[in-house]
Amino acid sequence: MSSLKERLLRHKKSISGTQEREEEVKIQTSAGEEPPGPSEEAREITGESGQASAVESDEWAVVGAAMEQTEWGEFVIRRRTYEAGFLHGQYELGRLSSCAEELLTLLEPAAGSAAADRSDAPFHERLLFLDTETTGLGHGAGNVPFMVGVGFYQGNEYHIEQMLIRHPGEESAMLAYLEQKLAAHPVLISYNGKSFDWPIVKNRYIMNRLELSAEPAGHIDFLHPSRSLWKHTLPSCRLGKVEEERLGVRREEDVPGSLAPTLYFQYLAQRDPSVLEGVFVHNELDVLSLAGLAVHFACLLNGSYDWSRARIFGLEECFRLGLWLDKIGRSGMADTVMNALAEELLAADELASEEPCLLPLAQFCKRRGRYTQACSLWSRYIALKGGRATASLEPYIELSMYYEHKEKEWERALAYAQEALDHLWRRDALKRSGERKASVHGGNRAREKEVREEDSDAVSLRKRIERLRRKAFSAASAMHATSAIGRESSDSSLSTKSSARSRAKRSAGSVGPVPASAPAQAAEPVMARVPQSTRKRKSGLSEAEQLSMPL
Repeated sequence: MSSLKERLLRHKKSISGTQEREEEVKIQTSAGEEPPGPSEEAREITGESGQASAVESDEWAVVGAAMEQTEWGEFVIRRRTYEAGFLHGQYELGRLSSCAEELLTLLEPAAGSAAADRSDAPFHERLLFLDTETTGLGHGAGNVPFMVGVGFYQGNEYHIEQMLIRHPGEESAMLAYLEQKLAAHPVLISYNGKSFDWPIVKNRYIMNRLELSAEPAGHIDFLHPSRSLWKHTLPSCRLGKVEEERLGVRREEDVPGSLAPTLYFQYLAQRDPSVLEGVFVHNELDVLSLAGLAVHFACLLNGSYDWSRARIFGLEECFRLGLWLDKIGRSGMADTVMNALAEELLAADELASEEPCLLPLAQFCKRRGRYTQACSLWSRYIALKGGRATASLEPYIELSMYYEHKEKEWERALAYAQEALDHLWRRDALKRSGERKASVHGGNRAREKEVREEDSDAVSLRKRIERLRRKAFSAASAMHATSAIGRESSDSSLSTKSSARSRAKRSAGSVGPVPASAPAQAAEPVMARVPQSTRKRKSGLSEAEQLSMPL
């Protein structure tokens, strides 16, 4: 760090000396004297500086880089170009040109419209892939991005440019060059860039008193869809792990990103550019993987990456794919994935490791209004894990609610509620036995409570059971009363008909033929036979109570 300070001080002295000479020239010019020409010493110094810059460019050729001269100053730059057919893992980089518009779905609506309106270029040429290497992990003023790698498309070719500063005096030149790239490619793509890379770069503009003319029209952070898809199936969502497991990229002798600051400080001490060769390669592979992930997500969104390819990595990943598609507004594609997953889960004979997605998938079907499919999945879960004391109560409660509110089958709903309460009791029994063992081994640290408060699940289940019992009893009583009234009505109609026939026979023997209206007049309504006091008592009751009241 002392050598860095010395270089900064020499740089300041040279600037101050140049300003003094310029002032002397202005004074002489105003006095009518001709300014002196460059002395031989100045010519020698200029020649030496030119030779020095040539020597420095030759030094950086070891890592494939060179010095870049701009109006703001100079810095080190390394350029690479990849043809359209280049394979990074399992994807061709040029494939993005045909499906890049699908990535607009990952932008916010306002950002997506701004990105579409800012430029007339094809969308894949508006993308700028960004990755930085910094001196630390914080967001403070002391964390400097000493290397900024960007990738962009020109036609079907993919270009990578990596900018490096040899000392802080070159940072403003690098940032000005980066701003030009942002103006040409206004949509930023990164991996954890919303939280780390881009905030640090913006801080450096402020620290160098540079005004960023325009913010990016949009920013897609691939860390968020990666977590939605692979958080439950991969041990980590780091870019290196994701590219290895899902893109098929294998890095050979790669320098870890955590060692990049150490190698940079080693370069500052030794001034050997070959020390940073591994850092350049690591940053280049990161920018390449951003393009590979862009192709992967675009293929997922346009349907060319079929859900059956995700099935290779397990049913859990298929479920996460369906949830992610539904989250970003692709409901039709999400329903296709979820329906196929539900059919496979219901048709499989054994599901050893795929049980965790059964209940979430049933909830998804319930939200979609597909209750038949949801009930089949809940029943499947009960058949698989219903005998375990650690089984979830969710399928029992959901089935009880379905049969109570949708099908009005009180007895079946009551059976599922009682089974849920039995499972809860067995689970509490296991907890109580564990607490007793802990109290024996722990001594005074674990004291048993004299009065245990009832669990909220147990209270709600008991209330549900009581309510279902009342409903089932009322339904059974109403059914019994209805059947009794039906039997009594049939008996009374038979007796009425027989008495009418006997009266008709007697009248036929004495008076003559009976008119056709006589049987209708003779038949009295059933309610007319009920005593008037009984009808008054029943008029103030509900329909179910009237039916259950004896005649």
